[in-house]
Amino acid sequence: MRFVLLFTLMSWILSPLSFAEDGKQREQQRAQFLSLEKQLNTLPVSKLPAIHKDIEDLANYPLVPYLKLRLAERTLSNLTAATVDEFLARYAGTPLATHLRKRWLDLLSKRQKQAAFIEAYQPGLGTKYTCQYLHYQLQESDAPDYWFEQVDALWLSGQSRPDECDPVFKQWQQAGHMTTDKVLGRIEKVIRGGDRNLLGYLQRRLPASHHYLVDLWRQTRRSSSTVLNYSLFPGKYPEQEKAVLYYGLIRLAWQTPAKAIKAFQYWQGKIAFSEAQTRQIYRAIAISLVIEGDDNADQWLAKANVPDAEEDVRHWHLAYMLRQSDWQQALEVIQTAPEDEQRQDAFRYWRARGLGELEAAQGPQQLYGELAKERHYYGFLASARLQQPPELADKPLEMSDYTLARMSTVPAVQRAYELFKLGRYVEARREWYYLNRRLTTEEKRAVTLLASDWGWHDQAIIGFAQTGYFNDVRRRFPMAFAEEFQQQASQHEVDPALAMAIARRESSFMVDAVSPAGARGLMQLMPGTVNYISNQRVGYRTLLEPEQNLEFGIQYLKYLNDKLNHNPVLVSASYNAGWQRVMEWLPTSGEQSLDVWIENIPYRETRHYVKAVMAYRYIYQVQLGQPSHLFDTLSRMKLSADSLTLP
Repeated sequence: MRFVLLFTLMSWILSPLSFAEDGKQREQQRAQFLSLEKQLNTLPVSKLPAIHKDIEDLANYPLVPYLKLRLAERTLSNLTAATVDEFLARYAGTPLATHLRKRWLDLLSKRQKQAAFIEAYQPGLGTKYTCQYLHYQLQESDAPDYWFEQVDALWLSGQSRPDECDPVFKQWQQAGHMTTDKVLGRIEKVIRGGDRNLLGYLQRRLPASHHYLVDLWRQTRRSSSTVLNYSLFPGKYPEQEKAVLYYGLIRLAWQTPAKAIKAFQYWQGKIAFSEAQTRQIYRAIAISLVIEGDDNADQWLAKANVPDAEEDVRHWHLAYMLRQSDWQQALEVIQTAPEDEQRQDAFRYWRARGLGELEAAQGPQQLYGELAKERHYYGFLASARLQQPPELADKPLEMSDYTLARMSTVPAVQRAYELFKLGRYVEARREWYYLNRRLTTEEKRAVTLLASDWGWHDQAIIGFAQTGYFNDVRRRFPMAFAEEFQQQASQHEVDPALAMAIARRESSFMVDAVSPAGARGLMQLMPGTVNYISNQRVGYRTLLEPEQNLEFGIQYLKYLNDKLNHNPVLVSASYNAGWQRVMEWLPTSGEQSLDVWIENIPYRETRHYVKAVMAYRYIYQVQLGQPSHLFDTLSRMKLSADSLTLP
């Protein structure tokens, strides 16, 4: 009897799948799927055969493989390796196979089936499984050095590793691979952004003579001014102390550049910093001085802006000259930049602006004209300088009906669609990710069009970007939740195009988006912000409801409008960085052209954010049928500490 049951489970799990059309029947299938899924999760294993008939009746529903996966999980200890292998082969390259493979490896590990584990293992399943795999290989290998080299990369991490790694790390250490240099290298990774609870563990693995280095790392991380306490660096291990000093000087430069200059001038004569390290110290000091508005910034910019310097050094050198209204020097910064940077949108625009300000014989009209053909922030500004409307250059992506029909029948596409319809967005995106890894560019574009047609806007937007097709403007800037945006915007006297532009930039209309900082939903709202502006405690789940999220987001825009006299640039900058911080960035005296001010926004993220939102706002104004003079206004507008109104 047990053999018959086992054979039935095997054959049923591996049975083929067909597909049905969407419609009323599909809605019934979805309901049936959810019911069967619940039973698979709750019924005792002994009662699972009772629902086989119901599941077989659902065989043409795309998500049946997920029921088979759940059944396989529940009965895994009774399945043969051949049955598991067949499932893994049938769904190879999908999240279904990855999920079952992990559960199978867990079972093999528990049963200490080392050879079977090694055979079933695949790279990319996670650190836990990689450690188990290396441990088993080392137990059976006649040439352990090959495997020990792979352990190095696992151990040299700033993060704590799973408990499953302990056995292989013990073997690795006993073989003499945990050297002092490797321990110090891991300590640096921890300090630079890892799990600092590891420091005690790592310090105990150093010789006593090196313990002071860990204390130096700790102190310098807590206070970068430690590099000014010269007696703490005795020169006992110069190279290791130099690593701490370099780290501390960079941190101090971003925090208090004047102190960093003092410390650097002292240590420069005593420590042989490499050329690359010196360049990075110059970079941090120069940029920090520019942001602070220090009069000495130009001296350090001259030191930092060398041929091998990072791109942001030239950005800030240019931004500084723009802020000084030194157009001749601005043009020289552009002229001395690498050719590929000179061709970038920003440098082309500022070259044209500089020539115009200097009333050069060869005027900026041609440069503006070339830029004005392009659809981006600088192209739109160039159009305004030429007193002509920006060009959207909308060219919808075309795909043959045959290709679209063929891709719509791909099982992974149908599974993703069903998961999307069920509101299981994480699982749907996982299917989409696995699918796109094995598609051609044409096929990726086809499924991008399918996602757009479904209203799966975030994946459509990502798809157009990943395949390099940027001219399908209306699909890349969809009118998602347009009615709700317009209704709420009208109620709160907010431009709906601005609200939609912010949602497009913040989340690409991903309704369940959650940032690492905890911002949620369409408009990426922090719970604390929502609680403040709404004067109520709003639950996290509420912020993932699209209509609720956009309503609170528009209320926040109303709040910012009131604070900032409806200045669209300051409002968008404040949405990203906070209005109080933005107020600190306003000119302390005199007036500054708005485009120059934007170029001098201290935060790179906010600087790019503002440029994107302004361009997106114009695109949405066009789509909403609003008359727009946005970039005409931006090209004429000036900012001052006491004047926030539009001209």
